[in-house]
Amino acid sequence: MAVFETIEFLQDLTEEDRDWILSSGVERQVIANTQIIGQGEHLEKLYILLQGLLSVHTEEFPGHELSLIGPGEFIGELSFIERRAATATVRAKENSLLLEISSQHLEKKLEADIRFSARFHAAMAKLMASRLRNNSRHLQPKFGKEQPVDSEVTSQLESALSGFKEKFLHLEEVERTRVGGLTEEESNQFVEDFYQLEGFVNDLIGTESPLGTVRCDQIGRHLMSELLPYLFLSRIAERSYSKPRGYAGDFLTIEWIYQNNPEGVGSMGSLLDKAILNLSCSQAVRNRRGLLTSQIDRACEMRPGEQIEITSLACGPARELYDHFVAKGSDSKVNCNLIDIDEQALEFVDQWRKELGLESRMTLRNLNLVYLSLGRQEMDVSPQDLVYSIGLIDYFSDGFVVKLLNYIHQILRPGGRVVLGNFHTSNRSRALMDHLFDWRLIHRDEDDMNRLFRESSFGRDCTEILYEEQKLNLFACCEKDSE
Repeated sequence: MAVFETIEFLQDLTEEDRDWILSSGVERQVIANTQIIGQGEHLEKLYILLQGLLSVHTEEFPGHELSLIGPGEFIGELSFIERRAATATVRAKENSLLLEISSQHLEKKLEADIRFSARFHAAMAKLMASRLRNNSRHLQPKFGKEQPVDSEVTSQLESALSGFKEKFLHLEEVERTRVGGLTEEESNQFVEDFYQLEGFVNDLIGTESPLGTVRCDQIGRHLMSELLPYLFLSRIAERSYSKPRGYAGDFLTIEWIYQNNPEGVGSMGSLLDKAILNLSCSQAVRNRRGLLTSQIDRACEMRPGEQIEITSLACGPARELYDHFVAKGSDSKVNCNLIDIDEQALEFVDQWRKELGLESRMTLRNLNLVYLSLGRQEMDVSPQDLVYSIGLIDYFSDGFVVKLLNYIHQILRPGGRVVLGNFHTSNRSRALMDHLFDWRLIHRDEDDMNRLFRESSFGRDCTEILYEEQKLNLFACCEKDSE
């Protein structure tokens, strides 16, 4: 889920500059472990990472991952500026989408347009300064001794990890050797223990931790190294971590959370899967399904007897619509557009759409929401009564969210409603999601959502903010003013 608009250095350029860069580049999809740049290679291209994650390595430290490159970052900019060979190797850590720009083409533009050149080099200088700061923070825990070891925190973490491992191994032995295996009480206690571990880790290295970010990241990497072998026994944890669709919360991961049917490698893998499905974040995902179904029903109640137009952005498995149509049957007046960049997500929805005979009521659109928001793609729709997204904007920066809201405002009818979901800053699962599952999101609170709506075409605070039962997901709602 990449956002061209979130590339920080582009914000210092004009709209015309950004359009030139976007139109001059070619999108390139790469699978995990693909080498993008080789150390010592003379580059003929620069890259902007639109989606995924890249890792940086050097021959001098072959066993170390020097840094990570996330969406919105440039690759190869130092070689371009210095006209020298690449000083490091860059590989795709997961399936990724790149914007590839010809160095020669860019050089000609810089030579021909002095004003563009000045803006470009100034923005690039800021980017490299930011990269230097980030890399310094990343390297300190690995090579430096600047961060003192906090013995109390380390002791607490090691004690918790040892307790988890001992409990897991004990239960594995009982399951393997005892006739009848584990009792329901023993299984439930393990699930509860893992739930408590979630809260403990969040207190230790979450946003309220007294430790600095670098220290929390260091502890998080240690946590991952200790628990990753266990994680791969769980079906849902393995998929979240490996990201076969390029990001953690893909349609099938969400569908498995909805199903809440534990599976894994062997009986202990299934038990661990059950524990993960019981985490606060998993419960919140299941809860939000019903909340959105109620918003669909609300849209119908606002205009009884009339045709209702609804658009779901980044629809995923779209089970909230499934629930609506199953409950209402032929009485439903809903027509809907389901948009997703992932073709497999749309294929999944198409299966249940056909089962319910809804081909004429549901239009599936394989579109890029970034391009829609920036005007690079268009979607012909009638004025919409409801436009919503359950789990989209917490992958994106504020700048993109405002542009998305502007687009939504355009396609809503007067009085129509937008509903945008986002993980709340109080998310109890945040530390585990960040450090164990590598499921990193942008968390926002009520003030954040109100600010985004004020900055958008809606021009005011949210009409209301809703919460699922866990209160880890908030849903900002606002109506378009009547004309």
